[in-house]
Amino acid sequence: MNRFLNRLKKRALVAGIALSLAMGSISFAMPEIMPLTEVAPGMTGKGYTIIDQSGEIKSFDVEVVGVNGSSSKLASPRILIDLSGEMIKTTGGIVSGMSGSPIYVDGKLIGAASASFNNVYLDKRVMVTPIEYMLKLWDLPDNKNQTQLPQIDLKKIREEAAKKAEEEAKKAEEEAKTKEEQKSEGETAPQKASVEDSATKSEDAVKEEKPAEKEQTDNTYITKEELEAQKEAEAPEKQGEAPKENDEQDREKAWKMVSGFSGKGVDFLSEKIPGIKLRDAANWNSNAGPATIDYNATLEPGGAVGVAQIVGDYYMGAMGTVTAVDGKRVLAFGHGNTDRGNVNYFMTGADVFSTAHGPLDGMKIGHMTSIIGRVNQDRYDGIAGILGEYPQNVPVILTVNDTDLANSQTYHSFVAYDEEVVPLLTTAMVYDSMYKTIDRAINGTAKVHFRIRTDMGEDGVIERTNMFYNGSDVGKQAVGELNEILNTICTNKDREANIYDVKVDVFIGGQRMTASILSATPDKTEVCAGDKVIFKTTLKPYRQEKITVDVPYTVPKTQLPGTLNLDLHGGGLINVAKLLLAQQAGDASLEEDQSVKTEAKIKEMLKTACNNDIVVEPAAAPILTDEQQKAAVKEAIKQSKKLAENGNKSKVDNSKPVEAVQRTATDYVIENVIHTTLKIVGKKRKKLII
Repeated sequence: MNRFLNRLKKRALVAGIALSLAMGSISFAMPEIMPLTEVAPGMTGKGYTIIDQSGEIKSFDVEVVGVNGSSSKLASPRILIDLSGEMIKTTGGIVSGMSGSPIYVDGKLIGAASASFNNVYLDKRVMVTPIEYMLKLWDLPDNKNQTQLPQIDLKKIREEAAKKAEEEAKKAEEEAKTKEEQKSEGETAPQKASVEDSATKSEDAVKEEKPAEKEQTDNTYITKEELEAQKEAEAPEKQGEAPKENDEQDREKAWKMVSGFSGKGVDFLSEKIPGIKLRDAANWNSNAGPATIDYNATLEPGGAVGVAQIVGDYYMGAMGTVTAVDGKRVLAFGHGNTDRGNVNYFMTGADVFSTAHGPLDGMKIGHMTSIIGRVNQDRYDGIAGILGEYPQNVPVILTVNDTDLANSQTYHSFVAYDEEVVPLLTTAMVYDSMYKTIDRAINGTAKVHFRIRTDMGEDGVIERTNMFYNGSDVGKQAVGELNEILNTICTNKDREANIYDVKVDVFIGGQRMTASILSATPDKTEVCAGDKVIFKTTLKPYRQEKITVDVPYTVPKTQLPGTLNLDLHGGGLINVAKLLLAQQAGDASLEEDQSVKTEAKIKEMLKTACNNDIVVEPAAAPILTDEQQKAAVKEAIKQSKKLAENGNKSKVDNSKPVEAVQRTATDYVIENVIHTTLKIVGKKRKKLII
């Protein structure tokens, strides 16, 4: 009789839990738990989750098969259970999104459904993470920044972006109209002849270099992309293949859910994150808008919940099931999402529409809703979070202008501040937004301007504009510098940096805006150290007429008399000889020099020439023989003595020193290099010549 009453009591308790879950409640307290030591094979119970758009938390039957790994000190043990019931018939077994489903035995919570077996048919035998191991997540240190989300007026931002795009389009239209009028009215035959004559004279004045064709490439310079490719080829393999999964492992754990990304964007992320599996499903559309916040949200065991690293027009994260709620504290998933420990991710609500399954896999179909809290622990045994708290994040505003179709799109997203992934996720969104806006292959020319507000740069702003061209995929080149700067900020060894927001403006078109340098004629034949020279430089844009630009160069005041060999080249080209000389001298780059502060690294990065710059710099000195080196040392000593003798007689020069490398911006990506010379004379000789 007592045995019958006990059974009746247990059934009533389970029914009460199911009724409470189905009806919903405003606040939940932690239910009674069953320790792992009391779990035994043959025990039966219930599990809870949502599988359709009714939003009803439905139950399924469970039976304990045994406990796996209970004697292991290397990992948490798991409870093995079998699933059954009408709901399991509907889903076909355990599916992605059911992880975290609370499992009750005798009315007590034993844990969360979390793992199934790989490479087998979608089955009904799954692993359960014991609740006592999940509860430990609430007691772990939480040292991450917990500041409120920035209160950004997204409507105002969109209106300003639309207004700016309209003004820029109007300005571009007016400039194009002006150019057409000048071309039709001002370009007479005599003027054309004069232009051709001046170009001819310029080409005769110095040894002319032909456009950079493949068979005549100057091997003394390579592009930055070629240099990076060489470094990767020479460097030892970093990781090889992604670690293989165990036979007993959660199918869902390896999958991340993305929304807003095109196929190109998904491929980009997959290439950059080894071993990640991204599920690109249009159904997972965030109806929350750019980033709405539900300040009064509640969660209940068995309900759907999301964890996200990006929210807004782009989304990246995962959806699972709530295991337990105690006031504002939440446990879910029964396994990790990124396994990064103490984290700072978005906790979101989630709506489930339905499920879909096949022989080896299945999933819930649904979408994320509003931001409802912060995930602060992401570990092997599950995720933990707090309702009503919001993670520190980086607002990212991207505006892409298609110059071919006069189309402009702006994308607003927020990236949870995780230094490991902020650079990658931000650049992935920039890359994808380019592809989505132009709606074609990403070939052509792109002009990229980015502005990072941070406490690392001068005046709190890091800003740069550059041009890129690629015949197959300009997008990957276009995001390289942004990624490099963000990586430098996020890997600061002195302190954690603050990134307040990132704004990126891209102008992209299919036209090839490249040019080759044909010649450069100095306006003076002999100059002194400190003099300014103007090179009349002839450019040949791709499939356009020749043009002439003035390229100024100031001779450094320390330049000795004699012949000064100069290179004029595109800013995206690097002198191989100088790299070799630096390596022979044992010089370390800024990136490799551990003593260089992050601020100094960023400053040097911003000083590097842009691809559309014409750079004038001294040519690499040839490697000298022993006799030549001795003679050079003697000459240097002689000159230093002269400078010392004249030092007391001359006035102190407080002017800013002249850089040996100087640059001039153009409207084209410069593709080649030419060589020229200047004759440097002393001040006295120059007076005699005059």
